[in-house]
This record gives sequence, structure tokens and C-alpha cells, in this order.
Amino acid sequence: MERKSISIQKWLAIFAALCLSFPVQSLSQSGEGKRVSFTLGSGLTYGSAGDGVVGRLAGNFNVPSFRQQIYGGSFQYAASPAFSIDTGVQVGSFTNQYDFDPAFENDFFYATIKGVTNLNGLLGLNSRFMNPYFSVGLGMIRSQIVTDDLDSEDLSLLGTAGAGVNFYLFRGADLFVQYDYIAAGSDLLDGLSGSGSSDQFAAVSAGLRINFGSSGSKLISWPPARDSRIEISTGADLNRAEEHEVEVTVERQVAPDPQNLQEKEEREQRLQQMVNEANREMMRQQEQNRVFAEQWRAEQRQKQLEAEAEARRQQIFTNRPDPGHYIQVYSFSNRAAAEEMRAKLAEDLGSQLDQAGQRVIIHQFDGLNRVLIGSFQRYRNANSILQQLDSGYGAFIITYPRPDDM
Repeated sequence: MERKSISIQKWLAIFAALCLSFPVQSLSQSGEGKRVSFTLGSGLTYGSAGDGVVGRLAGNFNVPSFRQQIYGGSFQYAASPAFSIDTGVQVGSFTNQYDFDPAFENDFFYATIKGVTNLNGLLGLNSRFMNPYFSVGLGMIRSQIVTDDLDSEDLSLLGTAGAGVNFYLFRGADLFVQYDYIAAGSDLLDGLSGSGSSDQFAAVSAGLRINFGSSGSKLISWPPARDSRIEISTGADLNRAEEHEVEVTVERQVAPDPQNLQEKEEREQRLQQMVNEANREMMRQQEQNRVFAEQWRAEQRQKQLEAEAEARRQQIFTNRPDPGHYIQVYSFSNRAAAEEMRAKLAEDLGSQLDQAGQRVIIHQFDGLNRVLIGSFQRYRNANSILQQLDSGYGAFIITYPRPDDM
């Protein structure tokens, strides 16, 4: 594990050296705006099993890994107001989301080079505080994968696509929030090789972008500051302005028509009533949307909890136990009685057997429900647990596969 940490530090040092070796004159672009930036940020990675509310947008792993911390930074060069080049490194880890999934840990880092399109410059949005962008790029990902029967390194290509928004702070710095979808050329990021050709995961991150260059200019992807100009009027212009002012003054001194004033007041009242009614309708609609959203979220959460409970419940039943030695405690024809005995055994063995709740199972065979403890790869391990059981159980050791189960 120490070797892995040194390797990651070495790659980060190489990336930093490449960034710092960029010609110094690029950091001081004058006249047209800043071009060079460095970003620092952190966020979360998502590697789902391709299901859930957002589906494949949260990745595609064989063993799910959610909300794992990621850190990174990048060097950016703005070739024009619309296009930039970004080279960066991200460091993080993946691990199994649920206890019943195969356990794994993957400490990884990946380096990318991406093309970034700034919509502010591409579409001429002229927004001074927000700059949406999207990016596409390639890179390499290095993984250190550790599972129960695997301890290996993996290096593969990756492709990435994403989108985000920059928020203007001041000339020297911006904030950013972005989403990236990464497809690796490896199927081992989650420690398990499945039926798919590769693993994919998503990353949501935020951070600070520091811009370098002339102190009086912005990054060229932001529109320049507006000029405040004061025009000096000539004497003829002043005379025309005075004549216009006299005419306006005369018009204002004319007494208004009472009927016109009444009609104007009535129009204003009708307009105000329409505005008030529109505001009330909008508030009613917002309240209905809020109630609907809360109900929908509650229903989705209930469905998720029920699915998770059913999945955990189904894991205690099997029609074909894995090969090995087991301790058979009882055999019931009644399923509820078998579940009750299993729960009691799991509680009794909590201090004697690791993960007792997952290792006490029910084998359904020929109309019977066998309550088993296992599996044990060695007979003496099963016998050790058997000696610690209460003699009232009448338990004995049984080995699978059995001839009558084949």
C-alpha cells in the first residue's frame, strides 16, 4: 500500500512540473485579457449499477459505489473567448456501497486533456456573471484494486464528457460547478469483471479557478467591462435642449382632461387587478408543485426502502448453498419458523462469528427449510463453532454439495 501512495505522489509531481514549465510570458497576456488559469476543486463520484432515479447518468458499475470523495486540479489555456484547453488530474477511491455486495477498494487517479467550449463566447451571450461550458476529452486512469482474492494495479484509457458553469467573482478568480461522465477502457474499477465491456462513473465537483495575467483585464472568456463615456455638447446642442425644455414646460402647464384622468385610473386599476390575480395563480401553482414533489419523493423513498428490505430478506434464502462445510441446526417445513430460528441464531452468534447475520442462511429443499451456519472452507472451523453452540440445538455438520442436491 505504501508503494501505491508513492506512485500517486510521483504522478502529481510530474503534472505540477509540466504546468509550472509553461512559458512565463503566457501568464502576463496584455491588451486582450487573461488566458491562463489554474483550478482546484473537490466533489463526489457516483458509480451506480445503471438504475435509480437518474439511471446511467450516475455511472455503470457491477458493484455500486456512491458519494466517494474526489480531489483534483487542472491547468487551462484559453485559445479564444469560446475555446480552451484543459489538462488535469483527479484523485479518489471507490468502495462497495452495501455490506452485502462483494467488498473491494480501489484507490485511483486519472489524468485528462480536454477541449472546453465556453457558451458565453461561442453564442455571444455577453453574460458578465455566469458562463456555461461543456467539455470532451481523453486520458488515462490508474487503479490500485484490492478485493478478497485480488491485489492488483490496472492502467487503461478513458473518455470523458461533461458540462458546468463558471461564476464570476473578480478579475483574478471564478467559482465553478461541473458534472463529468467518465468511461474507462477497463471492467475492473469495481473489483469485479462483469458482462459489460467497461466501467463508467460520474463526478460532480466544485471549486476555485485562479486567473493569471494583466491586473487590469479579465479572462478572455468573460466580456470586457462597459466603457463610461461623457459627451460634451456644443453650444447649438445646448440651445436646442433649452428650446425643447421650454416646450415641455409649456405642455406640462396645460390642465389635463378630467375624463382622460378617470379613464387612465380605471386602466391602471384593471391592470393592477390582472397582475394581482396572476400572482395569486402563480403562488397556487407553486404550492401544488411543491406538494406534488414532496409526495413523489416520499413514494420513491418508500419504494426504495421496500426494495432494499426485500433484497436483504431474499439473501437469507438459497436453493443451492455454496460448496463448503455448514452447521445444520434445524429443518422446518414452516418457513416462518425457519426465519424465526435464523434470527435467534444470528443474535446468539453475534460475538462468536464475523458477519453472523449474513452467514446464517436457509436452504430450501424438497419442501423443507434447513437452517444453516456457514459456509466454512475447513472442517475444523465449522467444528469450533459447533462446540460453542447450546447442546439443546442438536446441531451437526453437513457438507455441500450433497448427492441428493445434484
